[in-house]
Amino acid sequence: MTLIARFSKSLGSNGRLRRLILPVLACVVTGCAPVVAGASSSIDKSLVQIEEVSLRLSGTPAALEIVAKAVAERGNADVSQAEPLLETAARSAFDAESMGAAIMENVGEADGGSVDPEAFARAAAAFEEGRGKIARIHEAQDQTAAKEIESRLADPENGARIRELTDLMAAPELAVETAFTSQLIYAAMEAFSDPSAAELASSSETPHVIASLRSRNENEKPVAKEVARLEEQGRLSFVLATLSSEDLSVLLDFYRSSGGKAKRQALVDSYVQVSDEANTKMLQVYFSALADYLETHPRPQQQ
Repeated sequence: MTLIARFSKSLGSNGRLRRLILPVLACVVTGCAPVVAGASSSIDKSLVQIEEVSLRLSGTPAALEIVAKAVAERGNADVSQAEPLLETAARSAFDAESMGAAIMENVGEADGGSVDPEAFARAAAAFEEGRGKIARIHEAQDQTAAKEIESRLADPENGARIRELTDLMAAPELAVETAFTSQLIYAAMEAFSDPSAAELASSSETPHVIASLRSRNENEKPVAKEVARLEEQGRLSFVLATLSSEDLSVLLDFYRSSGGKAKRQALVDSYVQVSDEANTKMLQVYFSALADYLETHPRPQQQ
């Protein structure tokens, strides 16, 4: 399978939702609001740039539209009514700027050891350029450029280094969080059509819903968490294959170091924390709005 075919599959060219990457690609093309303004450390700023924290957080509301389409494709006729309620809830809960600031603060508290900030910044810039390059290759179906990437991945030395980096980086864990949020949105939309929607909306089920979906590893909709992790590693490998040997070495040195591991773990932990807080608020706002909606639009069995 060619790189373009593999990339197309990961994007869901057959109609299935894969990794909710489309909001991220939209940010590549149109730009998303940065969430790292005023960062106290250039190393921390470069790290969140490499791990695409800003793109992920900014893309959450846009992901709702994609999930809504996935729910509608399964025959749910109430999507058009549920979507506005969820959109309002998501936008009120996912404040990318404040979430990004909290992540930056936690990452800044971790000791990063001895890192050359200029070399790390150059590697971060090269990574961002590579991300754009891969998006353009896919959009243009550029077979020549794709073969160059495939050749780099097939090289024993470079391929091994790239695979190691995809295991060390935080991005696959962050992709899991994106998939998890999409699962919550999916479940919330399905709940709209549930016969017991009124009971659910007026109860305190939010913590249970979140805990249940986070622990689930079967029948996950619209995308499984482990699938999201693996496909993010695949996407990372494409981007990393565009980097020079020097930039790859800089990234490997950082992620292999104790300081780099501490920074990476602080990023993941804080990302999960702010995401959980936002997910909780999103569901609370949504179920409150749903309760109000059902008061003015009672289901037949409620009349």
